[in-house]
Amino acid sequence: MLEKETTLKPPTPTTPPVFPKELINEPVQCIPAPNIEGLGPLQHLIGTWTNQNLGATSEGGRATPYSYNIMPLPSVAAEEKYILKNFKYYEEITFSPINGTAPNRGGDYTQTANVLFYEQRIYFAEGPAKDKLVHAENGSWLFLVTGPQSEEPYASMPEEPHSEPIPEQPVLTNVAKQISVPHGNSILAQGGIVGYPNNYIQNGAVNIGPYKQQILPVGVDVSPYSTKSVGNPFPSLNTNPNQPLQDGANANPSAQYIQWGVNTENPAAKGSVTNIPFEKQKANVINYNANYWLQAFTEGGEFTQLAYNQTIFMDIPINGQTVKFPHITCNTLTKKISVEE
Repeated sequence: MLEKETTLKPPTPTTPPVFPKELINEPVQCIPAPNIEGLGPLQHLIGTWTNQNLGATSEGGRATPYSYNIMPLPSVAAEEKYILKNFKYYEEITFSPINGTAPNRGGDYTQTANVLFYEQRIYFAEGPAKDKLVHAENGSWLFLVTGPQSEEPYASMPEEPHSEPIPEQPVLTNVAKQISVPHGNSILAQGGIVGYPNNYIQNGAVNIGPYKQQILPVGVDVSPYSTKSVGNPFPSLNTNPNQPLQDGANANPSAQYIQWGVNTENPAAKGSVTNIPFEKQKANVINYNANYWLQAFTEGGEFTQLAYNQTIFMDIPINGQTVKFPHITCNTLTKKISVEE
């Protein structure tokens, strides 16, 4: 195994991707118009986002992104029985509304899922595989509201609701994220928008604190995280994976922001993760959470900067025990204004 690994040829240089105007092309339909208002605060995501220099600075683009990825993987050959493949990356992601909704009918009233599809592509920002596609996924964001249930299939005539008032969608579960990852993973997580419905647009600069969740595995040698190596080129970022987000927020301070998060372990609406058998055996994804900070730079202005972090927890078998490893990613993106970057 080791001999084969040492004879591997270096990767062939990759040509940079040419990003299209958008990664999703929804059919054009004038009536009904795209369901934008129904998306609530998520409507500010509509469009395409990329790594671009933040504001008037010279940092944040493809060459200098405010991003980081911590990726642990099982390894038979390594002394610790795992390796790290950590790197900085840039990405393109498009959010697109549809010309309608997805009603969940409950018999006496309806929960309406207002849908925002997304498509994402992620590329190495540095190293010998620079510009190579490293991750792709698609999925949807749902903004959930409740209302009367319609009587006919065309959803134009509401029934009488039940005798009690229709309950409002809980604010801790009015957002859902559905993820499809081509490793053979599907994820459903729910959460809420901070301050919704009355005070969800917060004034001032975003203050993204230190990363609060588990960073290091427990029960194994963690020295690879603090040792600079080919798989761990930025060991200082392993102590606080939020550092790139903090640096991006400080480089281009916002005037207003919207914050939300989703979590498969949300006690108000526990989600789920499903994996194909190989993943279950080797690196079983067990839960997922993510946080988002959508930023504007004038009061009442357009939200044009998006920071996020996400954590995927994986169970990896090591020396007869199961070890929980966090796979952490973060990035700061700018909304694409035109075809040209």
